[in-house]
Amino acid sequence: MNNLSILIYFAGAVSSLGSFFATITALLMAAMIGSIIFWLVYHDETDSSFRLYTGDALVECRKTRELWRKRSGKFALLAVFTGLICNFIPTRQTVLLIAGSEMGEKVLNSEKVTNVVDPGIELITTWMKNETAEIQKKMETKK
Repeated sequence: MNNLSILIYFAGAVSSLGSFFATITALLMAAMIGSIIFWLVYHDETDSSFRLYTGDALVECRKTRELWRKRSGKFALLAVFTGLICNFIPTRQTVLLIAGSEMGEKVLNSEKVTNVVDPGIELITTWMKNETAEIQKKMETKK
């Protein structure tokens, strides 16, 4: 990829970062609300909230709480990972612009184009030198 292609790619990816951050914020708010609700239900370590639970039932409630805590971190990491992937996959228009940039670079670097352009540049340079010399002569005669 040439520099223009890289720039076009990141221009396509950067445009969606705002929605990515909005999505992450919404997910974090939902996780926070869920954790507050979960804490309100299972908040007491002294077992007073679990009066109905004894023995194995109490152990299962604590295991469920611990399992939820471990899995919530994994889900948050997965959400961030998939959000990044979604934002760095370029749109169709970005891919077409990259392809056009690559094709344009190949055309400009091809041998046929350089055989036509290089002599043309020499002709234009020679013509400009001649015109500049004529203008300088005209200006000197006017003095």
